[in-house]
Amino acid sequence: MSRRLACFGAAFAFLVPALAVAHEYEAGSITVAHPWARATPGGATIGAAYAEIKAKDGAADTLVSASSPAAGRVEIHTHSMDGGVMKMRQIENLAIPGGGSAVMKPSGDHIMLFDLKAPLKEGDMVPITFVFEKAGPVTVEATVEPVGAKGPHGMDHQPGVEGHEGHGHH
Repeated sequence: MSRRLACFGAAFAFLVPALAVAHEYEAGSITVAHPWARATPGGATIGAAYAEIKAKDGAADTLVSASSPAAGRVEIHTHSMDGGVMKMRQIENLAIPGGGSAVMKPSGDHIMLFDLKAPLKEGDMVPITFVFEKAGPVTVEATVEPVGAKGPHGMDHQPGVEGHEGHGHH
């Protein structure tokens, strides 16, 4: 029995890093990490997706658009305070600083998925293509998390959020 357990442990040790890599996608100097979306109720036609986008040192880039076969239209959005009221609005692009990152998260920058072709169901994967000014297109598979999720994979935040850096590598 302990030999079987040791084999399982060794296999699991190799599998975990492979799973972590599967949630990071690279193109040129850009890495899109931990892409995820929230599940939507049955009749909803709008959804949201999030990720951390990192650029290598000295290689700033700009997210200029996104698309998904799961939606009729995809836009880059942000939240901002206006007269004490939080408002969401479309933005033309999202700057990714060289050697830094832009964290897309609930109540912050995010991707809006309009005219969904089907509800986003927890556990599904949603393909999204991010298009960058320099790196070009990066297609990711966003994990669909529960309706009220605040981060991917059961985390209570999006990895890369200040103060939580050590938690992003589960």
